[in-house]
Amino acid sequence: MSAARTGAVPPLKGFSIEIPVRFAECDSYGVVWHGHYALYLEQVREALTARFGFTAAKALTAGYKIPITRMEVRYRAPVLVDTVVTVTARLRPPEVARFVVDYQVRTAGGQLLADAVTEQVVVNPAGDLLLTLPGDLRRMADGILEYQKGMEGNS
Repeated sequence: MSAARTGAVPPLKGFSIEIPVRFAECDSYGVVWHGHYALYLEQVREALTARFGFTAAKALTAGYKIPITRMEVRYRAPVLVDTVVTVTARLRPPEVARFVVDYQVRTAGGQLLADAVTEQVVVNPAGDLLLTLPGDLRRMADGILEYQKGMEGNS
């Protein structure tokens, strides 16, 4: 049966990291508190951009602020303490000075626990919203997109 017919969501092809779930991240129900998902998304996004030469700290040094303007998380199954989750991020091709990233959080066995999307804009030191990506950010995005394109042929 196809993924569409079973309701299954195919794995996101993108940059992935593994994150061990700590006891301190769990709530009184024994599952990861919903607010910690934002940290998981930040962790994989920062690792992805760092791989292509840009971090949040480097952006600030270069004079850019790249705030999150939208974050949506769809929780599909609970994440329990003492598990290791795989968090995957995939950048959508930017048409303007905005980064939209899709995410999935899965168990080692591949069960989808959550999916998410974030949107970030680029602001200059004066606080002005940029309409086009500066060259260094464009190069980073192009590198990420090329990396992702290379994954499309891999199963």
